[in-house]
Amino acid sequence: MGLPWGCSHPSLTGYARGLLTSLITLLLLQLGSAQLRVVGPGHPLTAILGQDVVLPCHLSPQRDARTLEIRWIRHRLPETVHHYRHGEDLYEEQMEAYAGRTELARDGLSVGNLDLRIMGLRPSDDGQYVCTVGDADAYAETIVDLEVSATGTDPHLSLGGYEAGGVRVLCRSAGWYPLPQLLWRDARRQHLPSVSQTHSQDQEGLFEIKGAVIVTRSVEGPLSCVVRSSRLQQERESSLHIAVPFFHNTQPWMVALALVLVLLAVSIGLSVYLFRKQEKQAAELGECPGASTHGYAKAM
Repeated sequence: MGLPWGCSHPSLTGYARGLLTSLITLLLLQLGSAQLRVVGPGHPLTAILGQDVVLPCHLSPQRDARTLEIRWIRHRLPETVHHYRHGEDLYEEQMEAYAGRTELARDGLSVGNLDLRIMGLRPSDDGQYVCTVGDADAYAETIVDLEVSATGTDPHLSLGGYEAGGVRVLCRSAGWYPLPQLLWRDARRQHLPSVSQTHSQDQEGLFEIKGAVIVTRSVEGPLSCVVRSSRLQQERESSLHIAVPFFHNTQPWMVALALVLVLLAVSIGLSVYLFRKQEKQAAELGECPGASTHGYAKAM
């Protein structure tokens, strides 16, 4: 005698549920395998001008990237830094500024590394890059921040003449990237205010900075000009000692007063001398006629 239909229904329902669960699991696995995720360093990379740098980027979880399309681009620019597809590097769309200067690390593609090497860094390379990867089913990207830096020359100090009761001192330094800070310090390492500060860029994009300060007799010891890169936490410093006699001419009215007093003293002395000389001559002339008459009387 067969089982009632109602008794066999639970077995059929369980089989259907198991089949449905398997199908959903398989679909999720397929979707998961199609998804891509790329990871960058998570912090800015600092590199020195003229050197090479590697921009890191990798797939997570790890998988073979040799069959994927990889493109590095400048952030917010529709221009390509490096393009890789179907096992080949493509240069038709590459920015002219990067021609012959980029290389995709091929030896790491099999384990999901998408690192890009940029050679001979320039100031224009500073900024953000986007590492993109994709295939027919998925796409992913991440941003890599590159900070290019250059330390310039030692500050050059020179005197600019007398001004505002002190001596104007000039400072100049070139070859910096990005724009540095220029500071003045006295012998006690106290900061002095600048009276002017300017900067300019050369054709390569490097900065030159100039500054000036007025130094008075109250500033003791050597004066220092410090040019500092906040990005590299490095600085260049030069010092200058201004001798005390240099400040004698910093007050023009004092010089003029001293000159007037000297001239007045000379004038008074000359007047007294001439007055006494005139009196002496007058006295000699007054005595001579009397002497002559007295002699004539005796002769008579």
